[in-house]
Parts: sequence; structure tokens; C-alpha cells
Amino acid sequence: MKRPLLCALLALTALPALAGPRLTVRFANPAWNGVAVPPGQQCAKLGGQGSTPALNVFDLPPGTGAILLEFNERGGGSNGKLLFAVNKGVASAQVPSVQAQGKLPGGFSLVSGPQGGDGNYLPPCTPGKAYFLTVKALDDANAGAPVLGEGRLELGKL
Repeated sequence: MKRPLLCALLALTALPALAGPRLTVRFANPAWNGVAVPPGQQCAKLGGQGSTPALNVFDLPPGTGAILLEFNERGGGSNGKLLFAVNKGVASAQVPSVQAQGKLPGGFSLVSGPQGGDGNYLPPCTPGKAYFLTVKALDDANAGAPVLGEGRLELGKL
């Protein structure tokens, strides 16, 4: 009886140390609500011209030099990873929207395109699936840089 309790307590105390500070991430566009993917924001195959949602990221830890955006399908693969450079010392950042294809806006670099595809980002493309975004504050504008904090945002279900 004592051993399972001790293991549970150790696991709970270790989690915050592994995750780092929690970032607050919010949609900048009210069309995104985290419940349903907005109309038109799906992939071209489904008649959309989707792009990443514009974001407001708060509670950036001191020393943050970039924000890593990881777009994913729940239970599926990666929909793309983008890096957005920020000035060190800022506590918050406005991250603009990025089109699925074409030239990236200033401050962005492509870490990896969508799994099994090309371009900057694969908008939601599987009806009935849910999508989410992981946001990581990095020490500098390098995808392999130390993670200083992390946040998550549900993009919604298609």
C-alpha cells in the first residue's frame, strides 16, 4: 500500500519540473474557438484554404528567443512545425497566421512540413478528427534549443 502511494507522489512532484513554466496561449481571431475548426480553415482537398490561426502567447519565460509551434491531429501525425523568432526579454508575443503553402512571413522558419506532405502546414483534413497545437518557448531560434516553457491549445474538431 505504501509503495504505490510513494510512486504516485514522486510522479506528481516530478511533472512540473519536466514541463517548465506553463505558457498561456489564446486565439487572436474569434472564429477559432477550440471546439470546431472554423469554416474554410480545412485543407484544399476539402474545399478550404486553411492557414494557421493567429495567436497571442503570454507568460513567456525570461530568455525566450523563439516560439516553436507544433500542429497535430489527435491520434494522427504532425501537420507541420514552425519556428517564430521573438526578441529576448519579451513576456508575450503576437504570432501571425501562416498560409499552408507559399512564402513564410517574416520571423518564421520551417522546422518540418506536414507528415507525408509538403508546404508549411497541413490544415485539418480528416473529417471527425480533432486537432491541437503545442507551443514551446525556446532559448533561441533553433528547433533544438532548450525548452523554457510549454502550452497547449485545442484547435477543434473538423
